[in-house]
Amino acid sequence: MNDVTAAASPLTQREILVHALYEASGLEHNLMCTYLYAAFSLKDGEGDGLSAKEASAVRSWRQVLLAVATRR
Repeated sequence: MNDVTAAASPLTQREILVHALYEASGLEHNLMCTYLYAAFSLKDGEGDGLSAKEASAVRSWRQVLLAVATRR
């Protein structure tokens, strides 16, 4: 605990914690959106001009990105 929270009243400490949780949830949401955007902006396979090997790699990358976004 730093000097600011050590000297703060319990109500103020709660407000500090709620604000920190709010900030953390906003950061998590933005990161999730970034991973989802990346996953769904990849080419979709051989129909998009990829070779079979490239399409397989892209499918693998998409699964990794989706797993990170959904924490699987």
